[in-house]
Amino acid sequence: MTVRDNRPPHPSTDVTPPQRPSGISDETTRTGLAASLLSGLGWLFDAYVINIFALVLPLVALSFGTSPARLGIVASLFLLGYAVGTIGFGLLTDRLGRKRSLSLSIGGYAVLTALTGASPNIATMGVLRFLTGVGGGGELPVGATFTSEMWPARRRGLGIGLMYSGYPLGYLLAVGGAFVADIIGWRWIFVMSLVPGVLILAIRSAIKESPRFVVVQEQMQQRSAQARGSRHDFLNVRTILADKVERRHLLIGVLIFIPLAYCYYALSVFLPEYMRETLHLSYNDTLVYLTFLTVSYFVLAILVAWLGDIVGRKPTAIGSAVVAGIGGVAMFTTHSPATFLAIGLIAYPAWVGLTWTIGIAYVNEIFPTSMRGSGFGLSVGAGRIISIAAPTIGGALSGSIGLGGSFKVAAGLWVLLVIGFLLGPETKRKTLEEIERSEAERVHGR
Repeated sequence: MTVRDNRPPHPSTDVTPPQRPSGISDETTRTGLAASLLSGLGWLFDAYVINIFALVLPLVALSFGTSPARLGIVASLFLLGYAVGTIGFGLLTDRLGRKRSLSLSIGGYAVLTALTGASPNIATMGVLRFLTGVGGGGELPVGATFTSEMWPARRRGLGIGLMYSGYPLGYLLAVGGAFVADIIGWRWIFVMSLVPGVLILAIRSAIKESPRFVVVQEQMQQRSAQARGSRHDFLNVRTILADKVERRHLLIGVLIFIPLAYCYYALSVFLPEYMRETLHLSYNDTLVYLTFLTVSYFVLAILVAWLGDIVGRKPTAIGSAVVAGIGGVAMFTTHSPATFLAIGLIAYPAWVGLTWTIGIAYVNEIFPTSMRGSGFGLSVGAGRIISIAAPTIGGALSGSIGLGGSFKVAAGLWVLLVIGFLLGPETKRKTLEEIERSEAERVHGR
């Protein structure tokens, strides 16, 4: 449909929906698998970069002779950079393309992670972790956007699940690094991260640009040139905020990603400490427990992604959120290591992974190709801005109600995710163009 009146063109109709743009009709499971693999490798490394700090926290504290509270501030600085990078790279991927943005993200945070190992003091580490977060924050909006655009509709949720499965594998790599750090020192674990970063960057050079992005970018540039030479600004944040459809999508995305981001970082920073203090596990036993929980997370994340393609995104996501909330409270009520592990094999994946898998797929689907990276990045970035306070709030609450109590407080946020999914449409087995058209028709009545 072509907009012929004098109103600003609606972003959901800029790319002539509902027909799939020419040149992208050959999307197959094979091309989708390649996209999931390439994006998943970056996501794996991102998980390592995020979690290695929390896992070696006791060693860092001992090395610098500092308190967990000060290290919590360093963790919050990383999350601040992560939020900035998520929004910035989300906008950048719609400007420069998926491939170039991925290279900038990975190259940047690989080098900065290595430099963190040479930090002479806490202040320098805080600055480097902030900058690492800026680079690492770009991995999700760019990789997830690229993957969503390369899978056929009937398996797109599974494709995101396969990509996201790189995250628990990266966490396992971080756990392995933590074991080694106890032997060779935490600094070398950061420095050696440069090796997988360079390898993944080299593999990423094989990525071909998303055909959807190429076609849409050409159409948008042509429209801008025809509009009396106006600036090519369809990626401006104002474009999303000025449109009724996209404002609604952004609200849905923010409601989904606030609990996802906050609950994850509230847990990831302090869970190892909780297991040592409350469950009285040794450093190595804590790593073993985290390994079991993460393996369960890996398996269930793929299973739930597949289930989302079968029964729908909304019921799968809401069910996962209920398990995360109720299971999380139960998990942090017991002081028995065996009971904690038994409950955690289901509750922990729901808290840190299953909800993320469906949320990533869904929020990518509801934004049009011309602003998919921007809309997704703004949604995730908003959640991550809120999550900046998670380590600080968690550390503060632990002094009065304990770490377990702070986790239970965080569990209440899952209600926001349920509301977000209830406000949105069902997207299973629909092409991205069909979703784009139906949303425009639903909100604008056309």
